[in-house]
Amino acid sequence: MREIKPQALDREKFRPYGDFKDMLQAADERAKGGASNVFVPDLVTLHLDNRMPVSASVARVSECERVITALEYHQFTAEGILPLDGDIDIFVGPSSFRVDPDTVEAFRVPKGTFVRLNPGVIHGRQFVVNTPSVNVLILLPERTFGNDCTFTRLEGEDRIAILP
Repeated sequence: MREIKPQALDREKFRPYGDFKDMLQAADERAKGGASNVFVPDLVTLHLDNRMPVSASVARVSECERVITALEYHQFTAEGILPLDGDIDIFVGPSSFRVDPDTVEAFRVPKGTFVRLNPGVIHGRQFVVNTPSVNVLILLPERTFGNDCTFTRLEGEDRIAILP
């Protein structure tokens, strides 16, 4: 039987097979400013077919006031959310022609559980549950935040508190 020994990932040696990125280090570099929600988009892209490539992004979500202050949706694209090292709470609302904060619901997502949000679903930042921070893998088509993202800020009574 042939035996092989694993070697450390090295960009030049691995180049014929693909590419790699330390997603957590990228979040560490952006988190130095102390923000409670750090998003690092389009770190690695996957060309699955001839259409728009899928982009792997990372969000570092930290403890903060559990208040929804903004909503977003993507008209044409689904979004994948995977908490890697802790549980998170997400919020969602039905797709409609008018953003309605009264329709928003919250769900607890255990670490390691992949969530797919359908196109048009209202959502936004995630909130940690029992840990100081959680790294979240986000899958979207490349450059979604530049070409298919509608944001709505919530003010005053429209803001929503998520209970622990």
